[in-house]
Amino acid sequence: MLGASTSGGHFVTHPAHYKRRGFAGILVAPNDCTSNVCPQRVPRAQLSRGAGVSMHAVAVGSAPSKKQINRAGKLLRDLRIAISADDTAALHEFDTGLVHPAIEAVEWWRSLHAAPLARVNANLRYYVRKADAQPEVTQRLKRFATIVHKLEREPTMALTSMEDIGGVRAILPTQPQVLAVCDMLDKADRWKIRRRRFYIEGGDPGPKNDGYRAVHLVVAKDGCYVEIQLRTPWQDSWAQSVEQDTRRLRADLKFGAGPDDLREYYRLVAEYFAMREAQIEPQEGFMEELAKLYAATRAYFPPPPGVEPSQ
Repeated sequence: MLGASTSGGHFVTHPAHYKRRGFAGILVAPNDCTSNVCPQRVPRAQLSRGAGVSMHAVAVGSAPSKKQINRAGKLLRDLRIAISADDTAALHEFDTGLVHPAIEAVEWWRSLHAAPLARVNANLRYYVRKADAQPEVTQRLKRFATIVHKLEREPTMALTSMEDIGGVRAILPTQPQVLAVCDMLDKADRWKIRRRRFYIEGGDPGPKNDGYRAVHLVVAKDGCYVEIQLRTPWQDSWAQSVEQDTRRLRADLKFGAGPDDLREYYRLVAEYFAMREAQIEPQEGFMEELAKLYAATRAYFPPPPGVEPSQ
């Protein structure tokens, strides 16, 4: 049974203790602390120090309440910030007996999304086939460290209101097929649609500032939120490339980190892909700027030893 003391627990004062206990590997994602976005420091008075966060329900095997889950998420968010910042003073505020119960609570909440996610996946495949498209549908549960990272990026978010712990994605051949599937999903009675985001030309809110394009629907299914992403091959190719470069550079390009010229390059690439998809011929000046940025950003990705740089 997990420990759940709320007083008299063992307090530690150095991040190395948490790292030895394995907390850092769970709470800090591999590419953290290397981008130009520094972790914020949390005032000691605002830290989740454990008062009322005992997670006793998890310890004895019953389901925690949403209030307990949200408290667990806040505690782990604050701990993650403290570890990332190597903040000894902040770490002194944490009772180690509360951390594992909080991890158990968040993992339980995460796992609760697995069955609704599988059902949404099956339903989406049905509608994709109705649109005469060969289904390329994938699903994922957001990793534990990524959940806590998102709570850090959005400090006012309650964990139980996070809409993309479960995510399913369909790649459809064309934008009209994306919109056709979206229309069918909108009319389906298998779920309740909570939110619609059209990150495309003419949509609301339109393409993101970094160039990202897709259609997102958040549905409520069996008490959980699941995010559906609909992309074309061009849009998915762009997004996958950004993900790969994020890993290579260890910088969150999606969230405004990384070199300015590289982010501008990807923004123009997204525009170029949108033009290709719409069969629009880009202007010569646009292509010259794209080529210039491509040449400038190759310095961030040097070839392996013995391999000549590509021209």
